[in-house]
Amino acid sequence: MKKIFALFALLLCFVQFSQAGDKVTRDVNKLPVAAREMINKHFPQAKVEYIKIEKDLFLSTSYDVKMSDGIELEFNSKGEWVEIDCKNKAVPAIFIPNTIVKYMQKNYGGHKIIKIERDRKGYELTLENGLEVDFDQFGGFLKLSD
Repeated sequence: MKKIFALFALLLCFVQFSQAGDKVTRDVNKLPVAAREMINKHFPQAKVEYIKIEKDLFLSTSYDVKMSDGIELEFNSKGEWVEIDCKNKAVPAIFIPNTIVKYMQKNYGGHKIIKIERDRKGYELTLENGLEVDFDQFGGFLKLSD
């Protein structure tokens, strides 16, 4: 019985790995509509260099987009942004919730935010000096790390 269960588990893993995979393309139409609209509206000055489409084991899809000006964007399967990495440029303020903007202006007014990540737990901002500032999903400060 243990051998059958182990064989079944191994077969299940094999099937999952064979379905997972990455594709690289330059075809912007492969992005979800929401992602295309966000890029056209907020990053019209740069062209898409490439899009890496990642399908994981549980059939969710993510899209990593590299722009010609170095900006990197990540979207989930719905086309919602998950990460915006502007390298040495400031992340457009439109992507930062107002409560976080106010906190950052009060406490870190002289530093620009060059990267923002969000998930269901909250936001992580990276400043130009390398500090990372974490907030909950409502914009409440959680922690500072370097």
